Amino acid sequence: MNAHAFCSRDTTLRLQVLASSIGWILVASGIITGGAGLAAFLVPRLFVRLVCGVESPTDSLLFFVGHWGVLIVSVAALIVYSAYAPTVRAPVLAAAAIEKVAIGLLTFFGPMKRTTVMTAIAIGDGAFAILYVAYLAGL
Repeated sequence: MNAHAFCSRDTTLRLQVLASSIGWILVASGIITGGAGLAAFLVPRLFVRLVCGVESPTDSLLFFVGHWGVLIVSVAALIVYSAYAPTVRAPVLAAAAIEKVAIGLLTFFGPMKRTTVMTAIAIGDGAFAILYVAYLAGL
């Protein structure tokens, strides 16, 4: 067997494993994402302190963090829903991957000083984005 055939077979096997596991991956990543969004919505002051290191956030910052939390919960619900509704999966995962890449770019290249928690969130979201894009590329 030549190297090209081996690599092609190996890639096909990985995509098959990802495709067969995508349901639980979407449920798990959706629940994790939803938990973060729910925390931002329900306790924005604590969220901003723990994630961003801001001790005295302004009311406008708390408003936007709470609203952001609702948006993230919405994306998370769509991710979980797409685990059971393959017909909506592609657009949901495309949108979720964009959102997750954006948080990574803002964390690593944005104007805020990066915290350890922000870094962990960005790495986790980046991993989810890679899985989503890999799944979509294999469709």
